[in-house]
Amino acid sequence: MENSLNKSVYIKSVIAIFIMAIITAILQGNPYTSVEVGADRQLQIVLFFALALGSVGLCYREYLAGILTTEKKIVWIVSFGTLVRMFYVLFMNIWTLQNDGGVFTGFGTPDINNGHIGYIEYIYKFFHLPDMDPYEHFGYYHPPLHHIIEAVWLTIQRVIGVPEALAFENLQVPTLIYSALCMVVMLHILEESGVKEKYLLYGLMLFAFHPRMMVLAGSVNNDILALLLLLTTIWRTLAWIRKKSYLNIILIALSLGFGMLSKLNTAICAFSIALVFLCYLIYCIKDGNLIELRDCLIQYVIFAVIAIPIGLAYIVRNILLFGEKPGIPSPALIPNESVMFTGDYSVWSIIGIPSIWDLHVEFPFHPLSAKAIHNTWVILFQTGLFAEAFPTEINDYLLSFAQIAYVASILLATVTTVVFIVSYFIKLKQNQSMRLKTTFLLFTYIFMLVSFSLYVFKYPYTCSSDFRYMTASLVFTSLGFVVVNEGFDGMFTRWVKYITNFAMAMTLGCSMIVYMFWDLH
Repeated sequence: MENSLNKSVYIKSVIAIFIMAIITAILQGNPYTSVEVGADRQLQIVLFFALALGSVGLCYREYLAGILTTEKKIVWIVSFGTLVRMFYVLFMNIWTLQNDGGVFTGFGTPDINNGHIGYIEYIYKFFHLPDMDPYEHFGYYHPPLHHIIEAVWLTIQRVIGVPEALAFENLQVPTLIYSALCMVVMLHILEESGVKEKYLLYGLMLFAFHPRMMVLAGSVNNDILALLLLLTTIWRTLAWIRKKSYLNIILIALSLGFGMLSKLNTAICAFSIALVFLCYLIYCIKDGNLIELRDCLIQYVIFAVIAIPIGLAYIVRNILLFGEKPGIPSPALIPNESVMFTGDYSVWSIIGIPSIWDLHVEFPFHPLSAKAIHNTWVILFQTGLFAEAFPTEINDYLLSFAQIAYVASILLATVTTVVFIVSYFIKLKQNQSMRLKTTFLLFTYIFMLVSFSLYVFKYPYTCSSDFRYMTASLVFTSLGFVVVNEGFDGMFTRWVKYITNFAMAMTLGCSMIVYMFWDLH
């Protein structure tokens, strides 16, 4: 790596995240701070602004004193990003903007409830994985790592006397931690990708303040843990490319294996890992160094021995016990007559480039109905900012901010995606020392785009185009944003940089205003 941050930056960031998560768990039960237990939202907004302005004031004081280093700025951004997540969790309960959330009835009841909350409750209540066919209950077909962790967290709270309803509301605390830790892991990815220190802040902005990262912080499903482990897999693979040690290969295997044990789509990273492994194996064979070739083959065996059993454990269990193959079970599939069914539309209308009239800027929210909107990319941008909400009673002022954020996000994503793909293809030809890393990052994104496109046809419903299936794309958008800011020096490219930076500010700032004053209860 061209630069290396002091380890204390990571340590301070992680400590800040966990302290703020604990504070959130405490404040969830406070009638003056938690909407769920009766807090006045206006008071929350005042408190948020007070803390935010106080933080900005302290930053400015350090700036005037000449002690606001890049490392301090990073800790401030991580802390402020966690603060935003913290207030989102306090603003929104476990029933708001959830995907397949489900219900709970409590520890003393024999009920088996559906959804992710019901799945968590089952493990918490009966102290074991489902002993019936998990494909008979909605949500139970997911691998259980996230649900086990949440069940343990519920048990800990019950043991120390937390009321059960509050304990379930606190299911958002682990997901808040996962979402915040994504910032720390992304910082590692930026460093391993060779981003210079002064541009690390640019690459961190989306993971710190993107609205979908806030929504995932307050989610109760397994999406955000799967994202964290996917990011960790990317980070550790980049670290292995730099230093091909046994420790790094073990960490790749663990992060990929446990990622698949959280959600199977984490396996998308396996394709680009396999490509990098193949490229390095070919290099070892051509180089003729038998010791290097031996170590390479041993490491690949170690990777397979660790990753495959962990990653496929739940799949094998379901095949052996219930004869069920992986996938979405038939009862969970939406009927073809559903308003969300997109199977009757052409391939181009689903994944083709939408016209400006098809973007629906006038009301940039996802209506679920395929007849209203069935283009994957339009739905992707709508749900990326505002999840699957369709607020018919939103006032004109907030709608204006939502429209600005929506248009800005399309501009930002288009420019940074094109820049990322073009610049990294160029790097493949120019930069020998970074070729493996460039290959890995570029093809991880390509495989992700191809996989997502196939998914929306395999499961032809508007909900399949939800941004939650592509949240990891923020890694590559961030890397493209870094390229825009570090390498654009000409007259035209400077204007591109200014416009892209303005689009970033409008995307994050306007969407945050919408969430702050948007009453979803």
